[in-house]
Amino acid sequence: MHATGISNIGLVRESNQDTFLMERDIGLYLVCDGMGGHKGGDVAANLAIQAIQQSLDSYDSQNALKWLNQSVMEANQLIQDWSQKDPELFEMGTTLTAALINERELIIAHVGDSRLYRINQQGIKQLTRDHTLAQQMIRDGLLEGSSDNAYNHILTRALGIETKVVIDNFIEPLDPGDIILLCTDGLSDMLEESDIFTILGEYGTDLEGAAQKMLDSALKNGGYVNITLILIRV
Repeated sequence: MHATGISNIGLVRESNQDTFLMERDIGLYLVCDGMGGHKGGDVAANLAIQAIQQSLDSYDSQNALKWLNQSVMEANQLIQDWSQKDPELFEMGTTLTAALINERELIIAHVGDSRLYRINQQGIKQLTRDHTLAQQMIRDGLLEGSSDNAYNHILTRALGIETKVVIDNFIEPLDPGDIILLCTDGLSDMLEESDIFTILGEYGTDLEGAAQKMLDSALKNGGYVNITLILIRV
């Protein structure tokens, strides 16, 4: 298994509120996107990473999903604690999308609108569901499409906002050669799925080259927000 990660401030923002973590020894990869309009978004994202890192000593491969969810809940509590202590950090939050690859099984924990895709010869598929007002309105039949919609980046779920966090979990089988992409909205907003698929096809086994090309393309297409991605080849 090979993985690479990259993060960039973009062309507009004054700070990078994205962060990512790669723990290759246990096959854990995650991205966080601090809530852009809130003070302390970068603090929230880094606290989430810190909490996950602190939980690594208790990792249990036999109960990987339980461990992962417990780690995310501890991250939520840590952000809540800091938010309540410091008025400058009130209501800070972050997305979190994590992939835990346990042998040939992909375990996902997801909160927010950072995304996870699986890419192989059959194509590209988004495995996570955006926790945004736009997606909620689509599910409720109040909206027909989400492209260029004002509700696209209004989060309905994030770490640190509520005492209890609801985590989406998915467990998917993996095949040799599958590629997993985790990314913040700085990438998914700037590139179509077809663009991502084409770039991976062009670069073959060169994940570093593909990651840099995706970043360069996102910047070329606007780079309005921070851009972070992780590519993993099974």
